[in-house]
Amino acid sequence: MTVTVAPAVRRYTLAALLVAGAVLYSSWVLAFFVSPGANPFEGFASQLAATDRQYGILYRSGDLLTGIVLTVAAVIGLTLTPRRFLTTVGWAALGVFALGTVADSRVPLRCSRPECEATQVPLTHQWHALTSTVSVTAAVVSAVAFIIALFVHRAPRAMWWAGLTVVVLFLVGTLWMLVGVDDPSGSHSWLGFAQRVELLSMSGWMVLVAATVLDDRTWRGLHGAASGST
Repeated sequence: MTVTVAPAVRRYTLAALLVAGAVLYSSWVLAFFVSPGANPFEGFASQLAATDRQYGILYRSGDLLTGIVLTVAAVIGLTLTPRRFLTTVGWAALGVFALGTVADSRVPLRCSRPECEATQVPLTHQWHALTSTVSVTAAVVSAVAFIIALFVHRAPRAMWWAGLTVVVLFLVGTLWMLVGVDDPSGSHSWLGFAQRVELLSMSGWMVLVAATVLDDRTWRGLHGAASGST
């Protein structure tokens, strides 16, 4: 027997998964609560999930769940019909980002202390750098595809501004990180803050995509579909 899922249910499920992914991807915020005495912006977010950190498993679990939830979201997005080129690219890149995030959680950093990193760079660190690069690149491709689609298909102005805000936050975070890497003081606090801005923009991108799924006008424009169709 074939079970048919109502189009509206699929859309709401997809939006819920995207919002859940955004929340789970923000697990770095937990550093404010589980380690109140430490600087939550010190170093990269990946260092929070290192195997030598007391609560590392908490952040690794957040990444793993993020990847699983967004993989399901990407699959649902790719099965929506009719499809447009830009949104197809967006959903596919979201899937790559999700899988890269799962891989990130499976090959975490082995140490988070500067003195440890200065004396040894385990192979897992190189694999982690690779999976992180793949996931961030895929996230950028997905975000750009969806944001261009918002402009091309004349989404509501509020969506335009939301998309522009996501892009600006991401660029500010990325450029700030590039400048911070060459900071002669060696402090990673501002560098860590810059990365958190970048991560915040990525969570914002997921919420924005969820909004495009829920808004009927944007849904029709981006997917070329009637509000009740799949």
